Amino acid sequence: MVMVIFSALIFLNFIIAEVSESYAKVKENIGSLIYKERAGLINEAEDIMTQKNKENQVKFPRYIIVREMEE
Repeated sequence: MVMVIFSALIFLNFIIAEVSESYAKVKENIGSLIYKERAGLINEAEDIMTQKNKENQVKFPRYIIVREMEE
């Protein structure tokens, strides 16, 4: 009985360590994941718009400015 309880504690400790590692990876990349999701939503919204709306130069310029932030 003691061996079963000891094995269960070791197994649970292993599961907690793996979950913590996964959480740390997601937390590290959360900024880029948010921007990627936003870009996908913007793309979907633009695909839904009609061609008449896409001709508006204010909303749809011919160029996009990309800025990179130094960390």
